Amino acid sequence: MSHFALNRTKVMKKTIFIWLLLCQFAHASKLYVPTSFATIQSAILASTNGDTVVVSPGTYFENLNFRGRKIVLTSLFYLAKDTSYICSTVINGSSPVHPDTASCIILNSGEDSTTIIQGFTITGGLGTKWFDIHGAGTYREGGGILTEFSSPIIQYNLICNNYVTNNIGVAGTGGGAIRCGDGNPRLLNNIIRNNKAGYGGGIVFNYCTKGTIQNNLIINNTGGQAYGGGGVWLTGASTASKIDIINNTIANNHIYGTGTYAGKGGALFIFTIQANLKNNIIWGNTQTTGSALVTYFGGTIVATYCNSQNTLTGTGNISANPNFLDTTTFYLPMTSPCVDAGDPSISLNDVTSGTVAVFPSMGTQINDIGAYGGPRAFAQPVCASFLTTGIEENEYSNSNPLLLFPNPCNDNISIFSKVDQNIYIADSQGKIVMNFRITKGNNTKSVNNLLPGIYFLSNGSNTPVKFIKN
Repeated sequence: MSHFALNRTKVMKKTIFIWLLLCQFAHASKLYVPTSFATIQSAILASTNGDTVVVSPGTYFENLNFRGRKIVLTSLFYLAKDTSYICSTVINGSSPVHPDTASCIILNSGEDSTTIIQGFTITGGLGTKWFDIHGAGTYREGGGILTEFSSPIIQYNLICNNYVTNNIGVAGTGGGAIRCGDGNPRLLNNIIRNNKAGYGGGIVFNYCTKGTIQNNLIINNTGGQAYGGGGVWLTGASTASKIDIINNTIANNHIYGTGTYAGKGGALFIFTIQANLKNNIIWGNTQTTGSALVTYFGGTIVATYCNSQNTLTGTGNISANPNFLDTTTFYLPMTSPCVDAGDPSISLNDVTSGTVAVFPSMGTQINDIGAYGGPRAFAQPVCASFLTTGIEENEYSNSNPLLLFPNPCNDNISIFSKVDQNIYIADSQGKIVMNFRITKGNNTKSVNNLLPGIYFLSNGSNTPVKFIKN
């Protein structure tokens, strides 16, 4: 075949490929739930690549599987980025047909970056029994979302109150909110809150060769009693695998346990691979032993322009209290040391009006460290119905109905109670130093006037809850 004919053949093949691709998406449709389809799963199965499944507000007790569909699954959030739809459109995975397939959403059939999940509250997931193809054994993973051989975009969701804690028949439980394996997923602008697992209370990346975790609030996740890792847990074959962790707030994650790996790495636990940290706040995370950031088997952290309680080497890193306005939104005040302290590269600038940063960013156009900095900064919703502690109901009884976080604390504590009641705080000598009343649910109380030391929270009949005031 001549050189001309060979080139012509290549051009024709490329043209045919592009034509087929365009034809594939030219007839993209919107499938509406529940208007046209009673369930989200039925709409997914009726869809073809390029379609959009649009879900109206409501609570959908479903456990979804995309079955290879390269589609957009969205609430009405997509119309004008109205965050109220994130709170009001709920995928609840707490009633699975089979108890061993109890993730809220599964993507394990080659879904790629044209697959997008956005605009939902994803809750109630209990994880899926899953064989690790890398030979580690069988695990239960991915309470909210489980992916394997897939590279979806997961953005603008509240992923909360998923508990992967059932150890029966498995070597461990992981990825309370999200477990991603063997792909290149992108997690963008999510709230990952109040999830629990034996490792990776928030996020697990298992042998993902690449991946991005950006502009997320990763907060109040718990567990770690198996293999550690409160906020993020990463593993892979070598440091050739690099996960980019950019402009996140990883705060108030709490893990416990004893052993080689258990109870370590309240914020991040990294096996073998390289984690590239840039512009993150890593604060208020606790663990039984060691640092909030740990590495094993050659795992490495490359950190720049981060604010961490554990001093990090690298350009622009600081260690200073970010002074969060609260422990619900984790917004920064103008006076926070994280404002205008991120990477000054123009491509990472905050969105501005003139030279002033647009809320939720603060200060000028220079990147703010944390979830509210950079070009993707986004004011997350406050979904009051889902502001719980992340501790399962059966982990505390009527005889001990108080939970407190963060611990250690600085100026404020959050107290979760099952009932309205009077409580007090006593010092290490048993002297009552504060009396006040709390209501059912979450309560925020200033302890700014207390001197640094050990204190006990009690209602007079429960076992006192010990905490430390910094």
